[in-house]
Amino acid sequence: MNEIMNYSIKEIKQAYQIVSEDLFNRLVKAKDNQTVFLGPRGTFGYFKKAEGQMTSHMKGKSYGKTYAFYRIKFKPSSRLKSELNRVLEKKYKKK
Repeated sequence: MNEIMNYSIKEIKQAYQIVSEDLFNRLVKAKDNQTVFLGPRGTFGYFKKAEGQMTSHMKGKSYGKTYAFYRIKFKPSSRLKSELNRVLEKKYKKK
């Protein structure tokens, strides 16, 4: 990553759009409890899509209704997690 990257704002927005659409489509198509890796072999981490259900206990019309939803969990790779921790340690390092 020692290269200097000279991309235009338009190119950056286009790349962001492509990556965002790809991730969106992969998460929508993923089956329950399926893992969606980010980067080759999960070099950045992964998302895990899981279905959940919850019954309302609020008083009123919604009491007893069951709601279904998807939970999406992100787990960073150990390399990414180490780097993020290093940045935090540097930021809050006692002087």
